[in-house]
Amino acid sequence: MMLEKLGFKYLGIEDEAIFERYYKAMEKPWASSIAFSGMIAWNHSIRTYYKEMEHFLVCIAWDVSRDSWVCLPFFGMYEQESINQTFTKVKAFFELLQVPLIITDISEWMKPYYQAIPDTDWKIINDRGLCDYIYKADDFKAAMDGQKVRYDYRYFIRKYEPTLEIMSEEHREDCIQFLQQVWCAEHSCEECSYGCLKETAKGMFDSLQLKEANGIVVKKDGKIIAYCFVTYGMGQGIYLFKKTERGYRGINEYLHRECYERFLQEADIINYTEDMDLEGLRKYKEKLAPYYLEPRYELQLKE
Repeated sequence: MMLEKLGFKYLGIEDEAIFERYYKAMEKPWASSIAFSGMIAWNHSIRTYYKEMEHFLVCIAWDVSRDSWVCLPFFGMYEQESINQTFTKVKAFFELLQVPLIITDISEWMKPYYQAIPDTDWKIINDRGLCDYIYKADDFKAAMDGQKVRYDYRYFIRKYEPTLEIMSEEHREDCIQFLQQVWCAEHSCEECSYGCLKETAKGMFDSLQLKEANGIVVKKDGKIIAYCFVTYGMGQGIYLFKKTERGYRGINEYLHRECYERFLQEADIINYTEDMDLEGLRKYKEKLAPYYLEPRYELQLKE
């Protein structure tokens, strides 16, 4: 393959240490979509290749859902001259691929660097449905301690007497079967436009090997009724994947609190990912706590 001939390597779980160095160099939080555990989980539909360059780690991915090549934001210490130099090389790669240059998942703080690259003209896309919901950790915790939320949390424990287990490889098959029951049985494959959620769940379990990735599995009478997977980095806690069985009052409040108290207490902000333009999900995330929307810009280089 051309990218491999150009020195790119296909992303794998064993590359965590390499990515960790460049994440730390960024100094500011990044979009939920480029958290390493999420990239591993979605690698079946966003097939990512990376290469270390002089200043940055560069990732180019084949986006199966849109049938096109895209570039992820450069990973590393952002400085304009370094951005300019790396961009020149990336532009050459896309010319070899003979496809338009698209850079996706750019955070607000990153955008000015790309706009300042000499002799570039970008079409900038900001999809409201792909913006990350960001909550200050203090606001998120205060919301969990609100009277109604606290009541629902306690009601769930009292009513259903759940068993909590730390997510591990032993839960893989049961969680995938659970996903089949609560999601696949009620939705067509065409509705999973970004990729198969069962394949993503397999990647989620692969990600449990990572240092900052954790999850819980909740059972009632030995049967799984929910799971939640979170990750942490650069002061940001991300609720990356969650599935619940319907009909259990307080189950979401339980997942939020148990994951936060176990894994995310060092976080300064909580990222609850996007709403995908789903009205019910949007209303739910808007009501969780005071929030702001963090864009995930897409920049398309004009010819």
